[in-house]
Amino acid sequence: MFTAMKQLQKVMLPLASKDDLSALKSFAITMAIAFPVVFSLLLPWLFSADMPIWPFAVSIVLGILYLVVPHLLYYPYVGWMVIASILGWLNTKLLLGIIFYLLITPIGVMMKALGKLQYKHRVHEPSNWVTRDDKQSQKQKARLEEPF
Repeated sequence: MFTAMKQLQKVMLPLASKDDLSALKSFAITMAIAFPVVFSLLLPWLFSADMPIWPFAVSIVLGILYLVVPHLLYYPYVGWMVIASILGWLNTKLLLGIIFYLLITPIGVMMKALGKLQYKHRVHEPSNWVTRDDKQSQKQKARLEEPF
């Protein structure tokens, strides 16, 4: 359990302080709107399911906490930030890795096999430096001096 907490602290997003009422109120408004939109409208529409009522209850509770005792919003806020931190870690490590190896790598291998890469790999030369002829270099220099 202790190592799990250490791992979570490595990926944890920064938290607002318990006294930062504007951040907690902003969290309450955002979640009170987003929760029913996602869980009562978007997901049931995507999966052709019935519209649940419980997300509206969560929004009402967040609204009451927003109006009456905003400092109690800290605990749902911390819970949400733990979930968001884990999802953020999964997104950056797992999903982007999968996308790279399933999409970008095959494109690179295919382009190399077809000879469509933009660079020329010259094994027998000591450097990949390309020297330009005088006309090209003068044209480039003039373009850099007056770019517009």
